[in-house]
Amino acid sequence: MDEILKLLGYWKTYSEQGLGNNLGHFGLWLNNELTKTKPEEIPDEFNVSTNVKIGFLLGHIMAFGEVWTKLAFRDLPIQHFHDFGTLRFIQMNKNPTKKEIAEDSMMEQSSCFESLKRLTKAGLLVDQADKNDKRVKRVKLTKTGNQVLEKAMKQSFALSDLLVGDLSEKEKKELITLLEKLGKFHEDLYQNSPKEKIAQAFNL
Repeated sequence: MDEILKLLGYWKTYSEQGLGNNLGHFGLWLNNELTKTKPEEIPDEFNVSTNVKIGFLLGHIMAFGEVWTKLAFRDLPIQHFHDFGTLRFIQMNKNPTKKEIAEDSMMEQSSCFESLKRLTKAGLLVDQADKNDKRVKRVKLTKTGNQVLEKAMKQSFALSDLLVGDLSEKEKKELITLLEKLGKFHEDLYQNSPKEKIAQAFNL
């Protein structure tokens, strides 16, 4: 509990500085804050808690991932990897409904719909009425959308080379195994547990 209160204190300081509510950026900020402190002054819980250290490191990597993604897509009319994932999902699932896209994206439905509206305005998507139910809206890639997705795919491959850094082939295989296990844990939790129960179980 003391560890959680200490972390909340850091979060309060971060929020009061008007830096937003992005957890990846918070992890990066916190890492910088802690490294400003002499090793002997860093609270013990940040030295001995493996889970907290992993959380901070993941947040740090996520922040870099956002920066490198924006760099990779800088010449494309998409803003981040969520946009790329949305275009790819639409292509693979042959004109899905907006609801299906929202469920796959794991975004709040309203946020996902705003993203779709932005991509439509950019000329990448077009709405289509469902053949069997005119009330249902399906989404299709335009010719421009397909072209942008093709370019984004090439950039995502180059981005992958950057993200794995200087890991050896052995380390990459070990990382894949760990990430697949961690991904399965979170996928099962997301699909099968209400958010309220998750918050309660993990003291969120």
